[in-house]
Amino acid sequence: MACAHREGDTAQVRTLALLLALAPSLALADEIDLSRSGGRDSSRIPALVVRLEGGNEFAPFGFMGGCLSWMTDPNNELELGGGGGFPGLQLGLAGRHLFGEGGQFFLAELFLSGNTKVNRGVDKNSAQINAAAANANSSLWTGLGFGFELRRDFYSASLAGDIIFTTASFTPHWSIHGGVGFGF
Repeated sequence: MACAHREGDTAQVRTLALLLALAPSLALADEIDLSRSGGRDSSRIPALVVRLEGGNEFAPFGFMGGCLSWMTDPNNELELGGGGGFPGLQLGLAGRHLFGEGGQFFLAELFLSGNTKVNRGVDKNSAQINAAAANANSSLWTGLGFGFELRRDFYSASLAGDIIFTTASFTPHWSIHGGVGFGF
């Protein structure tokens, strides 16, 4: 017996009816994670970051430079880097304490930095008190500041502002620095 197709019985209507019949079972199905992480959160916080940095004349790693940032534990990191002080080389060592979770942190930092050719922060009034430091061809300074750091998956970005105290002056200065990096 041959059966003639009725007008409403087409392939599209049958597909739609099948999807409507399966919809409740699809809605109640468990989620399947096909990623390589095996169900873990894919947003990891990298322990090592190589970051390109930029800032003003008192930035710990120069006007343009870079640093290696290492998270010693979930809330602390050490940074070592250098860059162009124009003229001279600027080298810096920073310790940071991180407040937050999930790769988004507020930070407090303390750093020691210096320039090999320029005496940063010379004040005319301090030459009478500390003549040796005021006439030097290089300088050291410390910075204490606050900022923000994003450290997630394979990237990092940070921005910090600091108050600076130099060996050549009693007048505090300021610094702003930040950068973007690649995490391991």
